[in-house]
Amino acid sequence: MATQTSVSQLHENGDSRKRRYVTISVDDGYPGDLKVADLLRKYGLQATFYVPAENPERPVITPVQLRELSQGFEIGSHTYHHAPLLFMPDEKAWGEIQDGKKWLEDVLGEAPVAFCYPRGKFRAGITALVKKAGFLGARTSLHHLCDFPEDPFLWGITTQAHGHSKFIHVRHALLEGNFKGLRNFFAIHKGATDWQQHFSYGLDYVEKNGGIAHLCLHSWETEEPGEWRKLESVFDSITRSGLTSVTNGALFRLRTQPQEANSSFAPEFVLRNNHAEKMVAHQRVTKP
Repeated sequence: MATQTSVSQLHENGDSRKRRYVTISVDDGYPGDLKVADLLRKYGLQATFYVPAENPERPVITPVQLRELSQGFEIGSHTYHHAPLLFMPDEKAWGEIQDGKKWLEDVLGEAPVAFCYPRGKFRAGITALVKKAGFLGARTSLHHLCDFPEDPFLWGITTQAHGHSKFIHVRHALLEGNFKGLRNFFAIHKGATDWQQHFSYGLDYVEKNGGIAHLCLHSWETEEPGEWRKLESVFDSITRSGLTSVTNGALFRLRTQPQEANSSFAPEFVLRNNHAEKMVAHQRVTKP
């Protein structure tokens, strides 16, 4: 089952990369994120919500709702207008990155440490701007990855909670130069196109080998028929795993500031999964 861990335990027994983590990120600040938050609370799981101030494609939760969400979860920056940065001039991109960060500071009263590239797309100049803005790390849409990146501003994910064809998985990996992810798609995930099965393979791999199982989702995609049921089933599987649940920001701190994380890790970054403990205890009592 997912277990409680103290700050010091995050670093004991050698390299933190050999430990087993699970992290969840929720993108775009869509009103359905509040329903995701309710499910996360039900299963005692932590997550990072990446929220822009505005999104021309979809509605975004209000500042009041965002402050309430921040009481239980980490909030990361997603630019001001949810603007794709890949082909944007550096000067305009800098404004989006800075304005998004300042907006969150104004709403929440503290600076975010985690950043997510809109649509997960990036280039070298953009990653440099995100680092310059003072973030500790940034999340991409590089799929099928289960380990710590060499560059903390190129964090990948294991699974997106949305089905894609095998052709799309392969095509995206090749276009992004994500050759490690492409190899993992077949070696670890066995070419699975059902996202629930895909993530299950990732959980199993990390539980046996160490690393990070990272689930990314958009609540507006979860509104498709049957997807909420699948998401809850996955959350239940996480609580039964042997992985430590942390926010994206916690992993960014481990990667970039290991000594600081060891001594002063914010308590909200690390999970105690009381739901899993109570569930297992109940099973032991009722077992025939």
